Amino acid sequence: MNSLRRMLQILDLYGPDTPVLDVDTIGQRLDYPPATIYRYLKELCACGLLIRSPGGYAPGPRFIEMDLLIREFDPLITRCRPLLRSLVEQTGLDVLIGQLYGDRILSTHQETGPDRFDLMFGRGRTMDMFRSATARVVTAHLPTRQLRRLYDTHQHLDYVQRLGAQWPQFSAHMQDIRRAGYCVSQEQINPGIAGISAPIFDDAKRIFGSLTLLGSLERFHALNQTALATLIQPAARAVSQALLWEPRHPDVSLTTPNGM
Repeated sequence: MNSLRRMLQILDLYGPDTPVLDVDTIGQRLDYPPATIYRYLKELCACGLLIRSPGGYAPGPRFIEMDLLIREFDPLITRCRPLLRSLVEQTGLDVLIGQLYGDRILSTHQETGPDRFDLMFGRGRTMDMFRSATARVVTAHLPTRQLRRLYDTHQHLDYVQRLGAQWPQFSAHMQDIRRAGYCVSQEQINPGIAGISAPIFDDAKRIFGSLTLLGSLERFHALNQTALATLIQPAARAVSQALLWEPRHPDVSLTTPNGM
């Protein structure tokens, strides 16, 4: 592992339970010598990724600056926003983009509908790889070796067991999702919320993330699931196409079927 990657591993230690880290904790977690840790912390503070804080070091203002840049100028969201708003207007549901990030699914964008509700996996939050449609449709498209490793690590969890008590059953369930081209879940994380998701692929045809329509059970069930599938699948393909877009090709169509 090169020194840059070793330094950036410090950032991976931060989370809801570890918003501030001191040198001793970093050393225990990463087994780096104190002199190396101090050198890395100095560099991370110099570029604004960390700041000195009571009790240690905390994430710095550079993250806020980059977050604003993403919110306002992310090229994928900029190109796809008319499509996402069209989905909201046609269904009255929220639209969520989830992105694969290592072995995590991160919620990166949400277009809100008329109903106002707080998501436990809203923008900036990571999701369990197995529980919601947003994550499960991504999990189902992972390479077999990676999928098996995730299953072996998490198979003791009851909600993973419900997907398949043994690997053959679990693998068959994932294959069913791939064949269907979408995944539906209800109240997996948020009480009273249901969603339907379709996969997004990058320019190498690898799984990139997912596009989800979600909302209250009442609104979700008032709509026809087959009709929702015919909306979310071509929309996800259009988002995948947007990942291929280059400035010299400004005419990529990002349309979805009209009407329910």
